Amino acid sequence: MGGTVVKNVNKVCQITFCSADLTQMIDAQAIILPKLTKFLPTVRVSSIDLEELSHLPLADPQYSIPSKIDVVIGSDITPQILTEGLLRNVSGTLLAQNTIFGWILSGPVAEKVSTFSTHVTECTDDPTNQLLRQFWEQEEVHQTQQRSADDEYCEALYRTTTIREEDGRYRVKLPFKSEFPANLALGYSRPAAQQQYISIERTLERKPELRDNYSEVLNEYLTMDHMEPASQQEIIRDGKYLSFYLPHHAVIKPDSKTTKVRVVFNASKMSHSGNSLNDVLHTGPILQNDLMLVILKWRLYKFVFNGDIEKMYRQILIHEEDKDFHRIVFRKHPTLPIQDFRLKTVTFGINCAPYLAIRTLHQLAHDCQDEYPLAKDILLNETYVDDILSGGHNIQSTLNSITQVIEALKSAGLPLRKMSANHPEILKPVPDPDLLAVDFLKFHDSSSTKILGI
Repeated sequence: MGGTVVKNVNKVCQITFCSADLTQMIDAQAIILPKLTKFLPTVRVSSIDLEELSHLPLADPQYSIPSKIDVVIGSDITPQILTEGLLRNVSGTLLAQNTIFGWILSGPVAEKVSTFSTHVTECTDDPTNQLLRQFWEQEEVHQTQQRSADDEYCEALYRTTTIREEDGRYRVKLPFKSEFPANLALGYSRPAAQQQYISIERTLERKPELRDNYSEVLNEYLTMDHMEPASQQEIIRDGKYLSFYLPHHAVIKPDSKTTKVRVVFNASKMSHSGNSLNDVLHTGPILQNDLMLVILKWRLYKFVFNGDIEKMYRQILIHEEDKDFHRIVFRKHPTLPIQDFRLKTVTFGINCAPYLAIRTLHQLAHDCQDEYPLAKDILLNETYVDDILSGGHNIQSTLNSITQVIEALKSAGLPLRKMSANHPEILKPVPDPDLLAVDFLKFHDSSSTKILGI
């Protein structure tokens, strides 16, 4: 449109063009765009002899004044609006054509146009002024960002719909946008997900070890009851798709001590309607702690420990009615038929997953504060996604902290694994399977590991 590609055009309406006397009508379909053209004409026209036009009923009597264009008519409709009547050389250069709306003018006009521009630049040669500005900016107290209406909606939804099961695990609701599904719809998504899976399967056939690891990860979803079989039909009610298939692929982590292959789900893949699952979900407010502050605070302790919440996202359940939006296709071997499954937990790749996971940790912090008071501050302020970084100023206080945070997390089905510390006494109560390495600080005077990539 106008020489540019218009993206995300998904609205069409019926429109009827009427003649000035309402005797002629033309039905058409109009595509709705955010912007058509600039104001036309671009400048006020004053060089046309108005006397020559006085006898013509103009379609736009204000033709000489720049104004907004409401509708652009295509060449398929233009012949239908033209009627008998054509005048050439109006005011020397114009063509007047009669239409069902009245007479329209086209052609070149000569106008005297004068323009000027002013460019103001700030002198930045003064180093003292620049240094002083940087000083005040660095010392400025950070303003707390106000939550948007969407963020408030997500918070209210979490508070009113989240439940805690008898085994202590949390069950949360996906924050769908209010426009879904009436005005923001999903389309069918299974064919694209199946096509991508078959393509990945062919790639994995050339790498047997990676193929086995990939299948092992997805089979683990079944053995841990994080996934269940589903029907092969997409869910459609009243013409609306109420299911979504997540394409998935492998991400290899050669440096990982535990999971070398991770399966990543793509909730941004568009369905047939042009919308993806992430398009119909709120992302949720940002609850993530500042990475630098977490690390700096951790370094203030004399004795420190670190741990990783095992499969944190997958330990949080989702409501029954949301499971069909977490569907996948998978088979254990290429010779077997492709099966449909649906994931039962919060899934990495969904835009709201980080919010739901961290918000659940915060909820756990408040729920367990009476029984595990030390764990509350750790879960709220000394956690970065699924990494716990805490400590104490003496051995006993550190042991108290590590014990309480382990028990608090365990009460919600969130096991703390890959634990390390800077003193062997701190790791004594931790079972060997939960340690980052069995010989960490046991057979050597010092041990090293990465913490949040550092």
